[in-house]
Amino acid sequence: MNDSELLNIFYVEVNEYLEALNNALLQVEMIAPSEAAYKAQVREMNRVAHSMKGAARAVGLSLIETIAHHMEEVFAAVQREELALTPDAADTLYDSLDLIQNAVDGEENNPDALSLVLANLEALMTGEPLLATDVTSDSRQMAIVHIVEDVAAQDALLLEGDGQIEKEVIPPIKADKKTSTHSRPTVIAPKMTQATATGQFTAVPVTDGGTMILRPAEETVRVTVTKLDQLMAEATELFVARLHGEEQGRSIAEVRRVHRRWQREWRTVRAAYIRLARRLQDEQQAISPELPILLKFLDTNQRYLLEMNRQLSSLAQSVGNYNMHLSALTDQLQDDISAMRMMPFESIVGGFQRMVRDLARDLDKQLQLEVIGTAVEIDKTVLEALKDPIMHLLRNAVDHAIETPEQRMRAGKSPVGRIEIGAEQRGSEIVLRVTDDGRGIDPERVRQSIVKSHLLTESEAAALSDDDARMYIFQSGLTTSDQVTSLSGRGLGMDIVRDRVESLRGRISLQSIIGEGTAVTLNVPVSLTRIRCVLLRISDQDYALPSAMVVRMEKLARSSIFSVEGREMILVNGRPIPLASLGAVLDMPSLGSTDGGMNIIVLQATDRAIAFEVDSLLSEQELVLKPLGPELAWARFVAGAALLGTGNVIIVLDANDLVRRASGTALPKRRTGTLPSVAPVQRRLRVLIVDDSITTRTLEKNILETAGYEVHVAVDGMEAWRILTDEDFDLVISDVEMPRMNGLELTTRIKSTSTTHHIPVILLTSLGKPEQREAGLHAGADAYLIKSRFDQGELLQMIRSVV
Repeated sequence: MNDSELLNIFYVEVNEYLEALNNALLQVEMIAPSEAAYKAQVREMNRVAHSMKGAARAVGLSLIETIAHHMEEVFAAVQREELALTPDAADTLYDSLDLIQNAVDGEENNPDALSLVLANLEALMTGEPLLATDVTSDSRQMAIVHIVEDVAAQDALLLEGDGQIEKEVIPPIKADKKTSTHSRPTVIAPKMTQATATGQFTAVPVTDGGTMILRPAEETVRVTVTKLDQLMAEATELFVARLHGEEQGRSIAEVRRVHRRWQREWRTVRAAYIRLARRLQDEQQAISPELPILLKFLDTNQRYLLEMNRQLSSLAQSVGNYNMHLSALTDQLQDDISAMRMMPFESIVGGFQRMVRDLARDLDKQLQLEVIGTAVEIDKTVLEALKDPIMHLLRNAVDHAIETPEQRMRAGKSPVGRIEIGAEQRGSEIVLRVTDDGRGIDPERVRQSIVKSHLLTESEAAALSDDDARMYIFQSGLTTSDQVTSLSGRGLGMDIVRDRVESLRGRISLQSIIGEGTAVTLNVPVSLTRIRCVLLRISDQDYALPSAMVVRMEKLARSSIFSVEGREMILVNGRPIPLASLGAVLDMPSLGSTDGGMNIIVLQATDRAIAFEVDSLLSEQELVLKPLGPELAWARFVAGAALLGTGNVIIVLDANDLVRRASGTALPKRRTGTLPSVAPVQRRLRVLIVDDSITTRTLEKNILETAGYEVHVAVDGMEAWRILTDEDFDLVISDVEMPRMNGLELTTRIKSTSTTHHIPVILLTSLGKPEQREAGLHAGADAYLIKSRFDQGELLQMIRSVV
């Protein structure tokens, strides 16, 4: 085994150690020192720190060895009851873990931060006061980068060459630090419960000390997500073959119906045939000589008819049995592959715990985070996509919703704020709910922000109901914060939540009571590939709509339409619902129902329901959704396409877009015109970040997404080139030193290819020598920035200058 292989094994191992120490520290903070579980956790942390020290010594990484040695000494002192793990002592240990994580990710640690952490570790041992933590603020805040990665760090290392893991960096919070070792508020650590199969919530078994009893580990084999994706793609193709087989079965059934009709018609004339045959025997001279030939054919035709009926029955039974077997096999295969991709919700909870703890301490707030439904299993792709929305919701809750202890006590509340994350599966949907008991969302402040952002006039904003006004917080650029901080205030977080959830074909709802709290509910599908859809027809074109978004389908008389403030409405379950023509929304001619009635389908998105009139409702089917290519990625009202069993392609409509369009514009009378023109949506610039460091990719991605760009990532030049050949981008930001294909080779290939030579390239690297800069510009780079002098504003300014 060479040094490189040994080092890779160490990186996987040290990430396991870091995860174990992070989780154990969080557990220790919620246990009294007198409890047996406390001592057991400290003893385990001491063992892990010792093992990490030995592993680091084996590969010659003295920095990690030194920090692990100091941490081992601290845990040993706690075991001997010579040292108490105060919140500030825990901060120092968290800082130590963050420095090790930086070293593992290949990031250069700030020398001042490193010195300060080592000095504080020694101060813990000598009983001296801890030094001020201002200089470690960057390191402390980088913890929020790693909290989402910690649980999946091993997967991330293994996926570097096969998959993309997108994470978000939260910029440092400029909060005043207090130097007292006991004056800062503690965060009551999270409690976690899990959902049973029936959907009822029950407590996880806990020890006398209140810690969770972990389930015994199963034997595992590491498989990259890319391989599972490929396997799922092949299984979905099998599902399409199953649909085709079912369609062939329906075709055979149609042939049998025609054959049975043929048999019925033959039976009606068979008596005449028999009489004619008998007459032929009695009066052969009086009948034309061609008639016997015809009668003989009819006799033969009857035998063929009986034989064909037998064969068709046998074929239909055989195809039916084959389709049943294929259907069972396909369902079982897809369920098994889906199960391999499923991960418990608790796998990302640890990251949220650490983030809430750190933010609460920075903001001088006391919090209790409770997680319900930790055992609910979610597809890894969906789970990864939900990390950012949940993180934004938690950040908003900590920063905006939860008051300071003093404010809460003045309001008659407990000084400890409460945030709850709940997860459960309801049929084909995963329901996530983030609630807090904070100050709530003031609809009047939202109305003021709406007017200030020029989204509506004062009169239009005043006419909004409180619930409608609150939903505007999901609009990009709208914020109710009085000041912009590095944590919030730009009006982008909730917009990102909405975009990410809707990209999963999900929906959001919000409830809030001033002074009592806020609840945000996210509904997302369990699977992103298989989807049950309602098929419908507009004019001569068929479309599909996700069944999860459909509230009701029915046929109504036109006399049931009534008008409210110039808007056509109908009653659905006794509730007035706006009525729109789906054909008008799609700018297509609509023929209407042939019998004079109306075919209605009611869609629910966010907190709005709209009834759409369609020409006809066809059926409900399970389809395999295929994403659209880059050429159609920006098509309005379109979520994707699916292949029917007939081989025809059907468009799957985006229910969220349809509801927003129909509710935001007063529609003209059906089939008499089209919708008023609306301003086109400005396309966000698409940026591809290429870097083999998870942390650097995350940092750059967060900066650019905060600035409003659509960001994609690649782990090296080879993967970046593959992405560039499939998709269009407005800018590439690349590191230079990368495996497989470095940044200079990637830049040269981009600039020498006719389809990509127009794309600007910025090289962002630690190589700062003049000859290295010259090599980058010679390769065709439009700009060259040095990481050691990296500045967020300079990067954004450079992007504006080259795009």
